[in-house]
This record gives sequence, structure tokens and C-alpha cells, in this order.
Amino acid sequence: MKALARWSVALLAGVSLSLGLLAPVARATSPLAAPAAQPSRGMSVPDVAPGEALQAAVRQQVGLVPSPVERAAQRALNPDDYECATTDLDRYIDGLLAGLSGDELDFLFSSGVLDFPAVEALYLGTQGDPDFALGGKGKKLEQTFRDLQRFWDVRSDDIQLLAMYGEMLTDADRVARLLVAVYGFSAAEAAEYAEYVSSVVRDVPAFQDGAFPLFTLNAFAFTGEGDPDPMVAEIPDKIIMGDGLLRYFAKVGLSDVGPRVVLAHEFGHHIQFELNLFDSPLTGAEATRRTELMADAFATYYAVHARGLSLNAKRVTAALQSFYDVGDCYFDDPGHHGTPQQRARSAAWAASLASNARPQGKIMSAATFAALFDEKLPELVAPDARR
Repeated sequence: MKALARWSVALLAGVSLSLGLLAPVARATSPLAAPAAQPSRGMSVPDVAPGEALQAAVRQQVGLVPSPVERAAQRALNPDDYECATTDLDRYIDGLLAGLSGDELDFLFSSGVLDFPAVEALYLGTQGDPDFALGGKGKKLEQTFRDLQRFWDVRSDDIQLLAMYGEMLTDADRVARLLVAVYGFSAAEAAEYAEYVSSVVRDVPAFQDGAFPLFTLNAFAFTGEGDPDPMVAEIPDKIIMGDGLLRYFAKVGLSDVGPRVVLAHEFGHHIQFELNLFDSPLTGAEATRRTELMADAFATYYAVHARGLSLNAKRVTAALQSFYDVGDCYFDDPGHHGTPQQRARSAAWAASLASNARPQGKIMSAATFAALFDEKLPELVAPDARR
């Protein structure tokens, strides 16, 4: 599938920003929220508010899909064949949503604020701009990124590693710039709607002046290479890590391993871009599941390998748990990333492959690893109830 790869981490399964995304025009991996109705927060909503169709068109242009936040709010699991118990991530999102009033929930899902930080980082973010820098807590991620570039035998020197922050929503000028550059607003319309958005985010205590984790609870990989849309094709290859995602892992005690494993997962999508691994006989949800589980496997192989992160048993368990938390059970959704159990199985298989590597320091080529994964895939996705 030539689209945004959902995170894979997906929260709630890649948000697959998803920020995990659908049957998009460009190629990327991760999940974003789809605004529904107009917000209603006791204040007048500008007539120039972007409608659902416009926001959907922007998401489709670069392959962004519903966020884990939206999925958490509209969960519809099918437990008949697959084990899909509520995860720590589900509970975390539910807890944050529970603190919002009805009007605030309307605003969250209809105003575009679940899209804006990711879309800004994708279209307007650049390497070296402090607004998109990982900052102090991102030093380990930068080190891991350089290590991933050394570890895997594919071209990766053209990938930009950026961060996205919900605080951009309180800056009316940045929101207006985004609305003009990407959504096609006039300067006057953009200024009016941007002031509305920034005012609400500043005024609602739960939104924490933009630091509310749900605004950026995501991560994704992107490439626009070969896209017929010149605007998309000109975007550099990127991996974008959400500040809300880092906050989540800190909350559940996985701040050390979780973000690095997610980054490795998103790097796995870039391996797929480089080796054209999105092409397969599978279609729809099955095709997306394959690429997401493969990215999980790429990440785990690196995480436990002696020349990768070389995680010990405790850290490996933590990494597997982080993947479990991003599984989903939306079996018919084109953004389906695999159930929690399928994701955990894929990670466990890759961990075993790395641990049993002989000689211990030998790194398998990315192409060989992908071929072995495809051979193993039928077993990895077998229904839980039949195993």
C-alpha cells in the first residue's frame, strides 16, 4: 500500500496517523483523526471552518488516517475469533477523554486539531527548525535514528526526523499559515478560524495550552517519492514523532524503550518504501496488516540484536508490550494494523530470530528478513481462538 504507514504505533491502534492512514495518494505510515461535525463550545464557530470533506481530502492527499483517539471514542471490536482485550493505551486515552465535556469533545473531533500538528510537521516542518526539534528528551531518539541508519542496509540518509507538538495550536499565526498553505484558505479566512482554534485551546484547562497528549499521540513515516501531486512529491522523506506519544510511554513506565521501538517501527516503513515491499497479492485491511506487522518485526529484530539496541529480557518484554498496546481489531478497516496478539507474535518471532543469529553479530539483510517474514505471516495472523 503506497500510503502513510500508520504507526504503526498506532495508538489505538499507528491514530495509523493512521497517522496510519488508508488508501492514500502518497505513501506514508501512521494515523489522524477525521473531523465530523462543527464544534460547539458556547462560542460562535466561524463560517470559514474547514468542513469534513476538505479535511478528508487533505488526509487522503498524504495518506493520513483516523487517530487512536478517534478509534478509542468509536470502538467497535469483534471478539469472536481474535483476542482484543482493552490495552493500557485504550485506558489511557479513555481517561483523557473522560475529562472533557460534550462541547470539548465536539471541538476535539470536529475542529481539525487532531490533524493540524501532524499536517504542519509533514508539509511545513524542516530539519533544524526549533519548532520541530525533538528537544532534550529526544536525544536518545536521535541516537537511535543514527544507529538504525547504520544497522539496516537501505538508503536512509535522506530521511528527516522531526517532532510535532500540540502547542502549535495556541499560535494563531502558525495555524493560519497551515490553513493557507495546505487547506487553501484565504489569508482573512485563515486568520479568523486560527484565532478561534487557538482561543479554545488556550481557554479550556484540559487542553493544557496545547500540551494535551491527545493532540499528538502518534508517530508516522512518510515518503512522497513518485507521487503524481507535485506538492506531495516535493516533501522530503520524514519520520515524525508526536510529543503526546512520548508522554504516554512515560505514563506507563516505558519511556526508555517505547519511543525507540516506535521509531524503529517507523524506520521499518522506510525500509518498505526503499525495497518496494508494499506491493503484495493482498488488498485492503489484509495488505495494511501485513506491512504493519512486518514493521513491528523489523523494529524488534533491531531492538534485541546484539548490534542493535541489544535489549535484555526485561526490555524485550517491555518492547513487546508496547506493540501489544498498538494493536487493533478493526478487521475490515483499510487502516487495520493487526490485533494486539498478532503484533506481539510478530515481535516475538523477530526477537527469536535476532537472539539466535549466528554468528551473534551478523545482521540479516533487510530483503532477506522481509522474505522470511512473508513466509511466516500466515502463522502470525492465524485466529487466536484456533491456536
